[in-house]
Amino acid sequence: MNSSIELVAFDLGNVLCTVDEVTPTRELAELSGLAPEYVHEIAFGSSAKLQFESGKTTFVEHARRTITSLGIGLSIFEFASIYDSALTPSFDMFELVSRIAESHRIALVSNTSEPHWEYAKQFLPFSDLFDPAIVSYAVGSMKPEAAFYKALLDQSGLAANKILFIDDLEVNIEGASAAGIIAHQFTSRAALETTLASLRVI
Repeated sequence: MNSSIELVAFDLGNVLCTVDEVTPTRELAELSGLAPEYVHEIAFGSSAKLQFESGKTTFVEHARRTITSLGIGLSIFEFASIYDSALTPSFDMFELVSRIAESHRIALVSNTSEPHWEYAKQFLPFSDLFDPAIVSYAVGSMKPEAAFYKALLDQSGLAANKILFIDDLEVNIEGASAAGIIAHQFTSRAALETTLASLRVI
């Protein structure tokens, strides 16, 4: 190991993939004949996502409510397929993450839903290397809640200063720093590589 960092933890949305809810919203709006703004609030609104991404309810329950509210004849599977289309793999990151995984443990740290995580496993070539995978719906807590970072520390078995936490949102970076975890706010691969080099991860 070339540095004091032993684990590099990656966020999913807007780090390992891009998130664009416009396309699935439009598809659901066309199917329902309802205004896209209304459809987005029902299917992707923050209040709804908070419930199933934090494990307080299930995605299946959310899907059933959405299908009923929009009056569309879709199965749970069909709705989930449209919902998952919001994620687009960030292929330019894959080589970098794979390179890091050759010398360091890697982890996933994401506020996400069960279908998004199951879908992401299919396109992330290193998904089986995540050790641990901290996903909000499974741990019952969301960034920037302290319990989320505690789950990372507990499941990794590492001291906070042995972990590099990468996320695109400043509030989540602040939460990691408050837990003593070394954190980098993701803006680009180039900027991340500079941080990784400074920490002697690469």
